[in-house]
Amino acid sequence: MRSLPLTLKSFDVSLVLHMAERAAQPASRRRYLWLSKSGDGWLYLLSPLMVALSTTTAAAVQFLYLCGTAFAVERSLYWTIKNTTKRLRPPQAIPGMRSVIIAHDRFSLPSGHTSGAFLFVTLLCQALSPLWLLGYFWAAGVGTSRVGLGVHFPTDVCAGAALGTSVGLLISGAIL
Repeated sequence: MRSLPLTLKSFDVSLVLHMAERAAQPASRRRYLWLSKSGDGWLYLLSPLMVALSTTTAAAVQFLYLCGTAFAVERSLYWTIKNTTKRLRPPQAIPGMRSVIIAHDRFSLPSGHTSGAFLFVTLLCQALSPLWLLGYFWAAGVGTSRVGLGVHFPTDVCAGAALGTSVGLLISGAIL
């Protein structure tokens, strides 16, 4: 029996389909939905207030400035990449595929939820404490949930993680 070469595209498609099967199970679907919603952005808006309650007002203002600058750069790059590559989402690219949720925009590369989550955790690590490195588990979960919900390919999530982390390191290095 001859084995077919595994291409990046076939890996992407097979993993999305495998995870979509898991999302058919109610417990997996709930977990994916919860993780995805946790990366919607409301947490990022509350973070300067949480920093102010745990440190000083000056640290909170600096963190707010850092987040505002980093998210402005990241969102600009994210939007430009997404609308330049114009990669179709799994339901449009894979015949018969249905996603659990409906995405808010048309294209999939990079994953904005993943990019935002990785950016946020990177900023927390750089500005507050290396203990926030544990937050990368959450950020990876956000990305995984986007694949499981059928709105992204794994490479979209990898691109989002790389974008968010890179911008976080670049901006925090310039500001801090």
